[in-house]
Amino acid sequence: MSFVLPTLLLFASLAGIWWFQKGDLGEYRRFCALNDGHSRRMRFRLWLVRAALAFLVPVLIGLVLLGRTGALTAMPGEFAGAAGIMPSIIDDDGALPSLLIGGAIGGLVTGALLARFWRRKPIGNVSALLPRDRREVKYALALSVMAGVTEEAYFRLYLPLLIAILTGQAWIGFAASLALFGAMHRYQGWAGVLATTALGAVMTGLYLMTGSLWVVMLVHTLVDVNGLVVLPLMGGVWRR
Repeated sequence: MSFVLPTLLLFASLAGIWWFQKGDLGEYRRFCALNDGHSRRMRFRLWLVRAALAFLVPVLIGLVLLGRTGALTAMPGEFAGAAGIMPSIIDDDGALPSLLIGGAIGGLVTGALLARFWRRKPIGNVSALLPRDRREVKYALALSVMAGVTEEAYFRLYLPLLIAILTGQAWIGFAASLALFGAMHRYQGWAGVLATTALGAVMTGLYLMTGSLWVVMLVHTLVDVNGLVVLPLMGGVWRR
């Protein structure tokens, strides 16, 4: 395979991250200072559009140009070596054990119960992202789904695949993607960076053990839904 196209796509994908992150610290500080509900909802809408443009669109276009759209449903061969040293959690018939999906949903329920009986602060500087009234709940839900889908498609599949194609080493791709994934959340402070890096590591391991991008999208989405939707709802935000 010619390395020209993967190289161009890699630079384009990194440019997308740069565009998405440009001025993020100052922008987030300004968002934290917002008290007007309309302005906050407009910012949520803008973030949804930017996330789609920076992550989802490049992934879809890039995979089409590479002729690798099948990677969305089946793990690329470039990842076989990395996946081979991880324990598989797939049934003999190739299906995911129901315990895995049940555990993910059970975690969401557990988070709701903890939110009801144990008032804890979220990890990292994310308080401003929590919905302040019921009109913002739908945006928090949309952000959770968007993050779960686009970030996993980009950081667990697309970016590692491009780097693996160019270097022949999937682990270089996963390590670089993990570092960028954590750095992308620097607006949350060091606690947030460490927490998201740890989450990214778990998602990487889960992807390699299941071979399913959709599973890690689901788990990531449920984690975000728990923090951005379930906890605020249990805290009574739906009454406002």
